[in-house]
Amino acid sequence: MTTTRDQVLHRWELRGAGGAPIVVATETDGGGTAPTSVPRPSLHPVRTLGGTVVSADHPDDHDWHSGVGVAIPDVDGANCWGGPTFVRDTGYVWRDDHGRVTVERAAVDGDTRTTELAWRGHDGRPLLLEERVTACRGLGTDAWELRTSSTFRTAGSTPVRLGGPGSNGRAGAGYGGLFWRFPDCADIDVRTAHGRGETAVHGSVAPWVAWSADFAAGPATVVLQALGHADPWFVRAAEYPAIGSALAWSTAATVRPGVPLVRAFRAVVADGRADPVALLRR
Repeated sequence: MTTTRDQVLHRWELRGAGGAPIVVATETDGGGTAPTSVPRPSLHPVRTLGGTVVSADHPDDHDWHSGVGVAIPDVDGANCWGGPTFVRDTGYVWRDDHGRVTVERAAVDGDTRTTELAWRGHDGRPLLLEERVTACRGLGTDAWELRTSSTFRTAGSTPVRLGGPGSNGRAGAGYGGLFWRFPDCADIDVRTAHGRGETAVHGSVAPWVAWSADFAAGPATVVLQALGHADPWFVRAAEYPAIGSALAWSTAATVRPGVPLVRAFRAVVADGRADPVALLRR
């Protein structure tokens, strides 16, 4: 449960059908997040141009799931995902190892927001630095585009290991990186160009993954496209609704001094059950 209110950092407003403005994405600082769920900036609510909410924040099943954003379960030993920590040969254990992600500075240029973030360990010491660039633009009256990139650098002179359950011994659970938690939805259709359904898509490598479903306010489609990298897709549909890009699916990633690690994505958010290939061509 959250204890205080999040602070709104930025809102992106676009025009939908009929020319009416709608806030399609709101970025908050995560200040209201419980320490064990790792306070961090994220986007919520995220909406279609028709007003359908396609993100969930602190759902009852996983309080540490926070809208659309970046979370990493193991940053040099700090849990920057939230919840229990997966320990090799032991399983999930609640430990006092939770970090937080803080906003150090930010600038806005039109519809583009650039944010400097510090990933901090349990003791507050910065372990990792991130420059996050987020931008939104309309793609007609029924769809819009979200672009986000994260450039990670070391906070000191030594390499920083980025891992998670997958790289720490839990096969098939390589979550960590960009993560999109959906609200409750029905009749889920998750697919890539190569497969369809949770079993086929989870752990696969493909240029994009699409999620269509019936949400509370109607059907909607989200297509998430990887730009310049080929990490496996993480998918949950039966247990809870979410997709993500697995930064450390089975092997930890390492950020070395002077060598930034970059992950960039394009997402198209549309009303209705839309063809993902057609959406990506917009």
